[in-house]
Amino acid sequence: MLEDFKRALARVQSDYGFYIDCQANPAAALAGYDISPDERSALIDPEKLADVFKRGIGVYKLRPITIKICGTHDWVNRAGQRNAAMEDTDRDARVANEVDAIRRASTREERTDAVVRLMELIG
Repeated sequence: MLEDFKRALARVQSDYGFYIDCQANPAAALAGYDISPDERSALIDPEKLADVFKRGIGVYKLRPITIKICGTHDWVNRAGQRNAAMEDTDRDARVANEVDAIRRASTREERTDAVVRLMELIG
């Protein structure tokens, strides 16, 4: 079991998508790993995972690992994931609508207004 746990830890460090999957859908993400319930808990709980990396708690012969994260990160927001997907779809529709408005504009003022709205949408 320990070898699979080490493999999962290594993957968490190198594959951000896998880390997110461990948080959002641990049963699927960890299905291929033969790990104990404690090891599974450490991989799906960010605080326990941090403890493993800091001190190697409950893991023998595992060196502590230092992690440095730069920039801004949106850690797992399970409720927000569904809402974000819906917002992206809605945003895409609004962008398409403004592009159509630019094409349909018959005056410079209409076109300018549509371009400004589009710029506000896409940043």
